[in-house]
Amino acid sequence: MKKKEVPKVADKIELVKKYIKKGLKLARACRLLQIARSSCYPKKKVKHCKNKPTAKVGRPIPGYSYSINNCIIDDSVIETILHETCEEYPFYGYKKITKILRKKHGLRINAKKVYRLVKKLGLLLPYVKHLKQGHLAVARKVTSMNQLWQIDIKYVKAMNGQFIMLTDIIDVYTRKLVGREITKTATTNDALTAVERALKENNVTKNLILRSDNGPQFTSVKFEHFCKINNIYHELIPTNSPNYNAHIESFHALLEKECIAWNEIKNFTHGYIIIDDYIKFYNEERIHGSLSYMSPNEFIRKSMI
Repeated sequence: MKKKEVPKVADKIELVKKYIKKGLKLARACRLLQIARSSCYPKKKVKHCKNKPTAKVGRPIPGYSYSINNCIIDDSVIETILHETCEEYPFYGYKKITKILRKKHGLRINAKKVYRLVKKLGLLLPYVKHLKQGHLAVARKVTSMNQLWQIDIKYVKAMNGQFIMLTDIIDVYTRKLVGREITKTATTNDALTAVERALKENNVTKNLILRSDNGPQFTSVKFEHFCKINNIYHELIPTNSPNYNAHIESFHALLEKECIAWNEIKNFTHGYIIIDDYIKFYNEERIHGSLSYMSPNEFIRKSMI
């Protein structure tokens, strides 16, 4: 037996045109013949100009900038200024050079243009990758309080769109929340304030291990310097390994489940009060199965007897 010849796409398109003339809709005709509707539309021919190169996307480079007095400053003049500035400040990157051009020379220029010009002139400093501070976290057997603390940041969004940033510190042995900072930001300074307050309130001066994730607040030079001068051994968990920070992650899960989910937080002030009350309840009253069904503060009092 001879095999049936499968009609080509061009033949199917001709059939579609005949069906359309008879009153059948294009979509219906294409579905019957099992071809895409796009194949029935005329294709635009792309014209290629041999002499003219392909234009890049984006606006053309103007070749000048403005001063604060709205005077036009040609790029050749700016390049001369850049040579002089980079000779005077050879250790500055293009962002700081931009600030100098604005302050000293009164130029209205952005960092992207400065980057382009210094790269063109060969004055761009090599990129130096920021190395993470701290030590890599390892499995530890915790036998006493104030031996290992874990720190992390949680974001809570209020109904009015405001964000509430929680920087919390938990003691792994007692499960007590030993430090917290509730702010509208989540900076290194906020993290340092939380740690500093926790050290004072718990009278900790030595032999403390502080574990964190790889957030920019904790990998900064400023945070590591603070840990060194306060005799804190700061260690970082491996990337994508939140189980190394399980206790503070567990606290934030409880906070979400038992506090935030039960309250409609209207704004930052409302959220501050509710979260602060929950933290007091957590430390004083909330029982833990791992603490023989005692609250963190009750467990501390019993262990001190």
